Amino acid sequence: MQAPEDDELGALVRREGTRHAPPAALAERIVGALRNTDTLSPAAPARQAKAWRWLQAIALFGAGAATAWGVALSLLVLPAQEVMSGAITDSHVRSLMGAHLVDVKSSDRHTVKPWFAGRLDFSPPVIDLAAEGMPLAGARLDYIEGRPVAALVYNSGPHVINLFVWPASDGKPEAPRLLERRGYHLVHWAEGGMRAWAVSDLNATELQAFATLARQRMASPESTTR
Repeated sequence: MQAPEDDELGALVRREGTRHAPPAALAERIVGALRNTDTLSPAAPARQAKAWRWLQAIALFGAGAATAWGVALSLLVLPAQEVMSGAITDSHVRSLMGAHLVDVKSSDRHTVKPWFAGRLDFSPPVIDLAAEGMPLAGARLDYIEGRPVAALVYNSGPHVINLFVWPASDGKPEAPRLLERRGYHLVHWAEGGMRAWAVSDLNATELQAFATLARQRMASPESTTR
């Protein structure tokens, strides 16, 4: 039985679509975006199945209707990013509400990095940004969309930055992208085989500066292993 939103989108595609061949890169763009955002979600197979249904619909009815394409893209791609940004923001807020901001409290990455051994199935990069005015405060284990991830905690004056890190599915670098969610700024990127999300109540410029520095260090393995 189809969901109501499936019926509505189907009707829109049938009504607005024109029957001509869609651009060759259209399917690749949708599938690529889905792969990048579905890494952690246990619901990924269902989302991918839904994506293939609508790729078939677009191939059948064409991509001539900009309205139908926009609706399809919002259903297939944007919700995945919204779900992820919401989960990241929720974890950040939870960490600030109680006494569970850090599991290991230390500004020494040589203390923090070994702490993750045996607790995660990967070794997260632990970056020292004290010289740039954003010292490491510690770290904890967290869960994002059902998967354990590393949460590295930094201070920037009175502000807390949570940096969530886990392995990237394809290992390809991605430039930082800025989002805003419920009054918090988020920046996400991929580098060094890892996917990273930084979130804070810092202003956008300062958080982007943090993300730029963190990404540069993640790209240089020697800076996170010495």
